[in-house]
Amino acid sequence: MDRKTRDLNSRTAIASKISSLFCSLEPSTYHEVASKVEFWTEYAFTEHWITVDELVEKVSSLAWLNHSSHASVARFLMEFRDAPHRSDQAKSFVDELCPYVLRWFAAASAENLSVESKSSSRPYDGSRVAAWGGEGFIRAASFVGYLIEWGLLGHELVRRHLVKPLIAHHYGDHEDAQKSVRAMAIYQLFAAARNSLLQGLLEPEDVQACFKILETKLSLNGAVGPDVAKLNVQ
Repeated sequence: MDRKTRDLNSRTAIASKISSLFCSLEPSTYHEVASKVEFWTEYAFTEHWITVDELVEKVSSLAWLNHSSHASVARFLMEFRDAPHRSDQAKSFVDELCPYVLRWFAAASAENLSVESKSSSRPYDGSRVAAWGGEGFIRAASFVGYLIEWGLLGHELVRRHLVKPLIAHHYGDHEDAQKSVRAMAIYQLFAAARNSLLQGLLEPEDVQACFKILETKLSLNGAVGPDVAKLNVQ
């Protein structure tokens, strides 16, 4: 094996390690895993194993995955960025990752999204913006909500990229299924962000549009739609 191949394999191994650790950030393992994510991330930047852009691309994909780690990842990103000894590259990684996820989510809002049948043999289509279609979109909405709750997205970014793309959609075929996906995405977004979205981040008309969609209580694959009363927002 030549040096170039060894270096490529090393870069891949370290990037995969960091990504898997992010996915392991859950409440029960937070303190144990967080220190490992911190080490490997700073090590990768210090030793030039990975660039900020490469790590943003690697880690951002977890937004579409069905992990219970989203809330803990958002918490870690805030604590990691704000630590007094943090390197400039590591801070830049957080500052670039969060807007990237938000903009990616906004772009996915342009797609006609529905939830794949459980019998589908192709739940992932690489040509989509939203990985795993409607299901991935709903998961990403939750992740974006946690980023907002932990103060990782600026007000102007949220106003520009969050709600307008969600509500400015023209529905084509399978309208009910598509509206259900957006209703569930909005529900998960508000559930994760709690009252942060209503504290000057959104225009009143945008909030009204969101709750109008939620109140339709459309079904999602035969299940009961989101229950607005369970959202603890004021």
